[in-house]
Amino acid sequence: MEAAFLYIKSAIFPINLELLKLKVIYFLFYSSLFSSMPYVSIISTQIVNYQQLSIIFSCATVISTVGPIVTGFVADKLGIYKPIIITAGFIMGFIQLPILWLESAHKIHVAERNETVQLAGNATLAPSSNAAVPRDYIFPILLMIRIFGFIFMDAALTLLDAAGLAMTKKHQGDFAKQKTAGFLSMIFIPILCGLLIDAISDKLGYKDYSIAFYIGAGFIVILMPILYRMEVEVQMNKQSIISTAKKVVGMIDVDVFLLAEIFVGFCMGFHMTFLSVYVDAELIASKTLYGLASSCGGISAVISLSVAKPIIDRLGEANTLAFGLALYSVRFVIFYFLQNPWILIVTESLEGFCGFLGITTGSYFCAAAAPPGMLASLNGILAAATFGLGRGLGTAVGSILISSYGIRSTYLLFSILSGSIAILYLTAYHLVLKKMERRRLALTQPERGEVTVANVNGDSSKGDIEATVL
Repeated sequence: MEAAFLYIKSAIFPINLELLKLKVIYFLFYSSLFSSMPYVSIISTQIVNYQQLSIIFSCATVISTVGPIVTGFVADKLGIYKPIIITAGFIMGFIQLPILWLESAHKIHVAERNETVQLAGNATLAPSSNAAVPRDYIFPILLMIRIFGFIFMDAALTLLDAAGLAMTKKHQGDFAKQKTAGFLSMIFIPILCGLLIDAISDKLGYKDYSIAFYIGAGFIVILMPILYRMEVEVQMNKQSIISTAKKVVGMIDVDVFLLAEIFVGFCMGFHMTFLSVYVDAELIASKTLYGLASSCGGISAVISLSVAKPIIDRLGEANTLAFGLALYSVRFVIFYFLQNPWILIVTESLEGFCGFLGITTGSYFCAAAAPPGMLASLNGILAAATFGLGRGLGTAVGSILISSYGIRSTYLLFSILSGSIAILYLTAYHLVLKKMERRRLALTQPERGEVTVANVNGDSSKGDIEATVL
């Protein structure tokens, strides 16, 4: 009788409501990120210098590397994904708003400084750019805002992906296709924000980025009640953090894979942080064109995630990861020579098959490699490798290199590095790591049977968890 009811329900309602809810959550979450993130970078480069930016990203690297690992372990230990996602997501949506106040304070300071110099009869000493020496409080406040922004964004992203993997496994869905909804926002939101910023700025007579920040916060407000209704069941980790760490360290092929993922985050973090600066300073292109290029990146991400599983099944995780790094190398060398801003449409159309495909490959790899009760822990390590250590090093090293050699030469250096890592990892995998991976999989088949399950309210029950990998 129950089987007949389920069959009739699936025939009448072919769309799984829980997976549809997950798609909406991804769409709203990433819409918030893609609204304000580019303009946080632009404003930061205008109110502090590149040496101070390197300090910001260096601090953020340490915290964002440790944070996802701790978050993943705590969430696995307590079985409470949803409360942490809600708290971190809400703070992430609003913590960037004070940057608008810092931008205003900096502009006032620059105007007062210029006026003072001119009144003193020494107008030739007036600064020629907006990157004037800020008031003492601007840099430390910006440092705190960016650090906490990284912490809560990384925590929310880590657990949202872990929850998404658990939900798609339960409902027999494809994780990459659920996450595709998030990158649909990358098609529409950047160009919408670019158009609004250009229109408002033309009307006001000066650049005003505030609408992008308000749109991002608005998406988070809409997201909160949907997140509250999300249902996710996860296995609880009964091991200590030391035992968990030992188990992860013992998987050598996994460790090297995560090391390669660091360089995916390295390239992705640098490019996503400084692309808007490159467009603004080197190509002097409009925000509308930047939004259009970002939208092309979103279309590319949607396409790549739609076909991610067949690509990974065909090539394997290692080959797919190396392909993404090699493609980064080709794109970055183009940025060294680029003069026509419209070529950005082509280069950004490849973004989905570089960073986004590489990180999604990591999620599938972690889902397959994670021992029972360690899904969030291993996903947290992946997030720490890409969004923490990798992204942080990419932005910090990028800031230092840009201040010394310029942004075009920095893109060339990143191209050489990503191409070299792709070759080294692919060689190591086929010579050594592939055999180690096969031995590990033979010895650590997914465990079946009675396991402890925690629901979203923190209650525990007994049940069977299917160990089938997505």
